[in-house]
Amino acid sequence: HSLKSVSTTTTTTTVRARDRVIVNSSVSSSVMGSASASPRNGEGSKVHHAKRKMIEGMKQYLKMGAKRFMHTESARCMLMYDEVKTFKAIVDKCEKVCQSLRHANDAFFQQVASTLESNLPLSFEYNPETGAAEMVPPVQHTVAGGRGSGEEMRKLGEDVSLGLEGEVLRPIAAWKMHAESVKKRMGELEDRRLELDFYRRAVESLLATHDKLKLQLADNVDGTGKERVERRMHSTWEKKQSRDVKLQASLASYSACESEVYDELRSLIADAMHFKAYLNAAISVQSASFATAASCMEIPVEDKRQEMVVSARGSGGADAKKQNAAAPPHGRHDDDSDYE
Repeated sequence: HSLKSVSTTTTTTTVRARDRVIVNSSVSSSVMGSASASPRNGEGSKVHHAKRKMIEGMKQYLKMGAKRFMHTESARCMLMYDEVKTFKAIVDKCEKVCQSLRHANDAFFQQVASTLESNLPLSFEYNPETGAAEMVPPVQHTVAGGRGSGEEMRKLGEDVSLGLEGEVLRPIAAWKMHAESVKKRMGELEDRRLELDFYRRAVESLLATHDKLKLQLADNVDGTGKERVERRMHSTWEKKQSRDVKLQASLASYSACESEVYDELRSLIADAMHFKAYLNAAISVQSASFATAASCMEIPVEDKRQEMVVSARGSGGADAKKQNAAAPPHGRHDDDSDYE
């Protein structure tokens, strides 16, 4: 019968032998009009493909005919993909830590540079002749004190950040992208597996029906009934031959996809062996950066007090407070007209 509106959400399932592991992926499709109408631009094949996956996926999920029908599976791909997923969780943590290290390095060297260029606190002492607090000439103006380049520290921080990005984070990101690609290919393999099992199940069912009709034909002696059974046998056999052609095509498609996915998984696992080199690169970058930072602390620089951007009014008020605070208790005086 025809349907005016059909909306299907297909849940594809990957089922292992006995202890089945179900991997869900959703495929949505909407069909407007009757089932007999022919969709345009290849939409019909997509709808029928989704329908086949839905039917076979539900049968496998509900384990319909599990005793007499063995599901197709690629044990090697499934086991390798499970290993990849477990390792990817470790890679995610490693990437997160390396990103934190890069940000921490940059912040550290920027702060070291800023601190080296910062002014040291000034000393003041009371001058009894002037009755005011006067600044004691400093022996050292900045934290660097003539040795320690803040500018070089800033450049070093940028170099370390670029080094971690290029030698550690980018290779890790490339491996993760490859893993995502393999994940999509596993989804494609699952779709082709379900379509293959759909046709396998259809061919087996038609063959069983044909065998039953053959037994009925042997037991039926009535001419009219015999003719009717023969027509059904002929129709069933033709359907089986049509399904056989599609079965062979889906088997070839699945086998090719399975082989490609297997090769990609092997390549991904082989690339995982390079992670020790990535970690070693992170340590080397860190080690070299701190060794360079130690040499930057000996670079001669001008020991010049940095100018503070403060308004004149604010500066004068601050100087007055410093002078008043530095004066001895008996020397302090307040400008108050009540005491005149």
